[in-house]
Amino acid sequence: FPLLCVLNYQIKKLDPTSKRVSTIAGTGKAGFKDGTAVKAQLSEPAGIVEGNNGRLFIADTNNSLIRYLDLNADETELRTLELKGIQPPKPKSRSFKRLRRRASADTVPIPIDAISSNEGNLSIKISLPSEYHFSKEARSKFSVDIEPEDAVNIEPLDGFLSPEGSATLHFKRSSNSASVGRINCKVYYCKEDEVCLYQSLLFEVPFPDGASSPAKADVTLAHFVKPKTSTSNLLETVVR
Repeated sequence: FPLLCVLNYQIKKLDPTSKRVSTIAGTGKAGFKDGTAVKAQLSEPAGIVEGNNGRLFIADTNNSLIRYLDLNADETELRTLELKGIQPPKPKSRSFKRLRRRASADTVPIPIDAISSNEGNLSIKISLPSEYHFSKEARSKFSVDIEPEDAVNIEPLDGFLSPEGSATLHFKRSSNSASVGRINCKVYYCKEDEVCLYQSLLFEVPFPDGASSPAKADVTLAHFVKPKTSTSNLLETVVR
């Protein structure tokens, strides 16, 4: 059975009889390199499917490429799939209508007091227990949904948290109608020499109906992450 080891940047296989796990591709370091499987490099492989003729196709996430392994070859090699005649995706337009994402079942909702100011800053501050640190390989990130979308402008609409778990966004209302900004955070964090964990957070920032205050606001969106032991929060489930 082929397995993905996301943060070890490897493809492994499990022998169901002996229950042994072995590496079939990847050096364990993030990168991009075709060639002999054990010397080749990937960066956060996040999907795998078996094709015809003994080929395994791999979604090499951080390299934005499809890679493949030919398991029937005399020497297994990792190659990059060449896509001919396919146009690359167009850059996102500023007027592109963002579809509201549904929060997953394990998302922690964090209500924020209503903001009456017309303009200001939203400061995300995520903190962890002292024995944990934010993952350097899988960077924590945020994205913004606004409802209705033209009522308030929040910039940037998406981005990464700093290595300390922070980010600053600017908001400016364009309407006195009630609206809400939903800031989704995906937090990846680790404990030394142990598996890494994932937590989804959702800050709900309401802007009330009525005339807004001209005074600028500085609002802190803070949360202390409490590690969970549920397997649904594990980033890695394969032994290193």
